[in-house]
Amino acid sequence: MSESQPEEYTTKTISDLTPFDRKLQVSFVVIEKGETRSITSKKTNEEHHLADVKVGDGTGTIILTLWDETIDKVTEGETYVIKNSYVNVFQEHMRLALGKWGTLEDSEEKIGLDSVNMENDRSSETHQGRPRRRRYGGRRDDQRGRSFNEEKYRY
Repeated sequence: MSESQPEEYTTKTISDLTPFDRKLQVSFVVIEKGETRSITSKKTNEEHHLADVKVGDGTGTIILTLWDETIDKVTEGETYVIKNSYVNVFQEHMRLALGKWGTLEDSEEKIGLDSVNMENDRSSETHQGRPRRRRYGGRRDDQRGRSFNEEKYRY
């Protein structure tokens, strides 16, 4: 019988976040909760709700993207901690995301709105997104610098 190990998360402040960080634990106060909007999933055709929430700590601010029922779990001026979160780049700007496996909890340590560093807006910085992966294997022979045998591919 083996005991499972608790998940390990990297605790970071907002100023320490970098694009594509994973398995994060971040504490923050909700500064402003944006309007909830509806979108339809391209994969499942289901309707979902989405809201951008501006959050901050003593080191800076960032936009947190929340989906569906988690939107109603946050209140402006309250302090929370998210675990198993990640940083994404959307339209060249960093976003903090809770994700499917993340958790959102009330924080025992409160952060006052007056102690938030509003000058360091991490979501206003421009970052390059990750290059998209090729879906069907690698490159063709002609893209690897080898000669391309047209005879082989004639129909």
